[in-house]
Amino acid sequence: MTTPESTTHWYLMTHLEMKRFKEWLLAENVKRLDQGEPVVEPFFPSDFIVETALSNDLSRLVFVKGTKQLIEELMDLELKRGYIIRLRRYRNTTGGWAVVSDKKMDSFINACLKHSGNIEVTPPIEGIEEMDVVRIISGPFAGCEAAVSRVQHSKGNIHLDLVIDLVSGVLNVKMNHVSRNDVEILNRSASDAIRTDFIEYTQNHVLEILEHRVKGVDEPEVKQQDMLMLTRLIRYRDHQVETESARNHFLALMLICAHLVRFQEDETALKAQALEALDSISQRSESKAASDMRTYLWIALYVSTRNPVYRDAAKQYVREHQPKSQKLRQFVSLIRTGKKV
Repeated sequence: MTTPESTTHWYLMTHLEMKRFKEWLLAENVKRLDQGEPVVEPFFPSDFIVETALSNDLSRLVFVKGTKQLIEELMDLELKRGYIIRLRRYRNTTGGWAVVSDKKMDSFINACLKHSGNIEVTPPIEGIEEMDVVRIISGPFAGCEAAVSRVQHSKGNIHLDLVIDLVSGVLNVKMNHVSRNDVEILNRSASDAIRTDFIEYTQNHVLEILEHRVKGVDEPEVKQQDMLMLTRLIRYRDHQVETESARNHFLALMLICAHLVRFQEDETALKAQALEALDSISQRSESKAASDMRTYLWIALYVSTRNPVYRDAAKQYVREHQPKSQKLRQFVSLIRTGKKV
């Protein structure tokens, strides 16, 4: 009888000393082959993808094909040999093993071998908008669904940056400069739902990550997950939001993301936009929505610049007006300590 433990899958794992692990695994596989025992098949994305926003994280990732039982044996073997840094499983969004389907893994390996220069593991135009869901109809990922993260113009042509969910939402593959003719749009209902909830989704994650930074959470897995989420969120920094208040809110969140992920060029550009938005709000009559959005901009500018004027203005607004938004009060509470993040 086949059990999950005896079924072969591709699992996403991490190791902080990849060079030593490669040498050790090669020797272990050779020994197992000599003894007629099963071996695991590794794939190291860092061998092919070296210049990306996630390069520091990629150097620690390895995909391992084998049974869960065999991989656990290897993990135990490293532990028994006294290695402090050893193979660990990468967790999915529910805390379980991060598994990649054979089809997606074959496409990923094929893409890495042939198109490594165009891969990262990180407004309505011609019927496609950013964040729409499309199906890829040609190339190594043909048949896979993807989200549009950016639309580009070049000499009358339209190209897309696509993000493919590789591992249960915790690891994505980004295909750059894909032709509009290589995709077909799917039912927009899913992407419409994403748009409706996107600012709230971004706010929740930014708030959680900012809280980790302020509290000094130092667990490697938490820091890794936070960096992956930040890198995913910052990809949508050019996303178009319809209303002005939502636009300012989203701008503030993206400025915090850019600062936390240390994208200095984007942080500088977003900071300039935030200052321009503040100036525009101050020249018009006061409203509850405008005041809340101005406070979000103050928070983001304080995180970015460390100028206490912005922090004090946000604190005073919350103290005097007691805004109904619990999330806004949480943001102000986090920057109240003045701790650098």
